[in-house]
Amino acid sequence: MRLRGLAAAGLLAGTLGACVAPGSQDDAALRPSLDQVVGRLPVEAAGFTRGMTADMEASQPGQGRAVDYATAARDGVAARAAIASVMVYDHGVPPLPSDTPDAVVLAKLGEGVAEALSPAPGRSMTERERHALPVAGGGPLQCAVLGGSYGRTAMWQQVCVGVAGGRFLKVFVAVPERQRSLLNLDADGFARGIALATRGVPAAGDAAR
Repeated sequence: MRLRGLAAAGLLAGTLGACVAPGSQDDAALRPSLDQVVGRLPVEAAGFTRGMTADMEASQPGQGRAVDYATAARDGVAARAAIASVMVYDHGVPPLPSDTPDAVVLAKLGEGVAEALSPAPGRSMTERERHALPVAGGGPLQCAVLGGSYGRTAMWQQVCVGVAGGRFLKVFVAVPERQRSLLNLDADGFARGIALATRGVPAAGDAAR
């Protein structure tokens, strides 16, 4: 399993190397620091409020940082009815250009979907559909919608992957099906807002999309 992971990483690096000529762009401009990119994340986005940040980079280089988001209590719905996680990471590949090929992003989406579908006690999830989410400042986010259950609770999830700040960006949202309509949840709006922020693009810049 680890050998396949290393082979995939080598193939990915080779694909990126073919897309970005060494020295063609200033690395610092193409890939700002993690502090700078994570610092762009909004306090609130599409009904979600920012929470704790987990820093995996110090102990596991390439794993980046993860920032928690959750919905607040409103209209009879408890706080944290919907939760989200925003991950910014590079997995050891060279700085990613804004026009990184969709195939590279889709490979990372596949990893995210596999993780969400991995067997766990009481959890049963399947992939329902995929779609591309256009976002200003770079290529689209590639998203997968999942459905199933955690125990007796019907669940809805979405995983989106794209590129921001020279790194991979993954946006994961999870909510019980019965709460989704009550919250009027806009997972695409949340993912778009996060991508715009991490790309350093004002939200108004996406109005034409």
